[in-house]
Amino acid sequence: MAWLAASAAARADDPQIIQQFDGFHSLTTADFTVPDRWELRWKSDQVLSVGVIRLDNTVIAGATGRGVGSLYLPEGGNYRIRVTGGDQISWDIVVLAVGASPSPSDEAEAGDYYVPSDGPAYKPAPPAPPAVAVVAPTPVVAPQPDEPPAPPPPPPELSGQQLLSIVTIKGDRLQGAGFFVKSSGGPVLITAQQLIANNPNWQILSSTGTPVQVTKIECATDRDVARLSVKNFGYATLEPGKPEMMHAGDAILTASATGEALPAATMSNIGPRRLDVDGLRPVPGSPLVLASSGQVVGVVDLLPQILASNNFGNDDFDERDSSADGSIQPYGQRFDNVHGWETCDAGKLQLQAVFLEGFHQRSRALDAYLNGTGDDRDVKLWKGDEKMKSANDTFMQGIVGGDPSQRADALHQLLFELGVISDSDMDQIQQPENFYGFEQLRAKDEIAYRQAIKAQLDSYSSDITRLNPIASRNN
Repeated sequence: MAWLAASAAARADDPQIIQQFDGFHSLTTADFTVPDRWELRWKSDQVLSVGVIRLDNTVIAGATGRGVGSLYLPEGGNYRIRVTGGDQISWDIVVLAVGASPSPSDEAEAGDYYVPSDGPAYKPAPPAPPAVAVVAPTPVVAPQPDEPPAPPPPPPELSGQQLLSIVTIKGDRLQGAGFFVKSSGGPVLITAQQLIANNPNWQILSSTGTPVQVTKIECATDRDVARLSVKNFGYATLEPGKPEMMHAGDAILTASATGEALPAATMSNIGPRRLDVDGLRPVPGSPLVLASSGQVVGVVDLLPQILASNNFGNDDFDERDSSADGSIQPYGQRFDNVHGWETCDAGKLQLQAVFLEGFHQRSRALDAYLNGTGDDRDVKLWKGDEKMKSANDTFMQGIVGGDPSQRADALHQLLFELGVISDSDMDQIQQPENFYGFEQLRAKDEIAYRQAIKAQLDSYSSDITRLNPIASRNN
């Protein structure tokens, strides 16, 4: 690098290269340590914004320009560099320990530019003759253009080192993330339980794309969190945070399912299990990292919320179904205060999750028929259940001819068949021994949902005509 050699010769007798980076477009470098009095030099054919950042994400110096540039910083420590470019054009950065300030004064500030002089060596001038006072007119100074404003500091995001701890989890139904955390026994993998439950043929890939070998699965008994033991191949880890470090308004960093840094979000509420975060992206299993400390305090979750109120039949179906279908705002689950962990068999966990999903979808179909608006979405939902479709077809055949007594008989038959459908699988789901701890909690929610539907059906037995408009809007 001729640009580096020339600059080094002009600035210090023996500079020491501490770190070198190169890349394209935008990047946050890995962390590095430098002594006092160091310099950052770069070269690129595109316009770059270069920022020097402490590990607490404080920006201490920055510059924007094209070609060759440098920043001198008097204070050593631990830093990372954020490079922002607009084109896919290569750039090179070198971190040097220069040993002495490049300025004639020792009072140089972080961010001062140093331009070496190529002039002749200094020689003292001969004594000047006695000065003669001359009054000269005041020169007219042309106004100087304002200095361009300094570039804004880059927004906080996960560093390159932190992103190395992120894994991708993908199966036949879902794709999400997970992350390694530090523990006394080596790295353990934290993720959302749903990614390894109702997600056949799931696999885990590290940040380098290699498969992660799982040796043990542990499921939280009171929330949608899983902890996986793995064969240790030196994975990068995140440091677990402590509850007292969390505050509303904290900046929260997270990542995509493929391990890319996402824009910062904001902690809005801290509960005993749940963390509400504004601006959070829907990536189940991704970490929630405090920007202030770099420590992880939660995991992103998207588990559906089932709303079965006492006024079930009069509630808005679309609002209820958007929650039951998982179309909800993502939130965080804490894992620092899990009530208990139980070892889970992957096959058994899969069977439980598939059963609960099938039970849930049948409840949605019944709910759509009884409480939907009859639009295409609702009709498609209940027609996707063969038993529901068969019950409705039988009703339509029974009203052929339009006789009022025939229609009343058809409505009674429809109510009976819907009741039989609502009773399906109720015996199995009410046996706690059929489920792991957290799946038992899900089963209780599903039972409450189905019982609300059954109560609504029972209310029509005393006045079958109330079922008539429901059947009409679905046909």
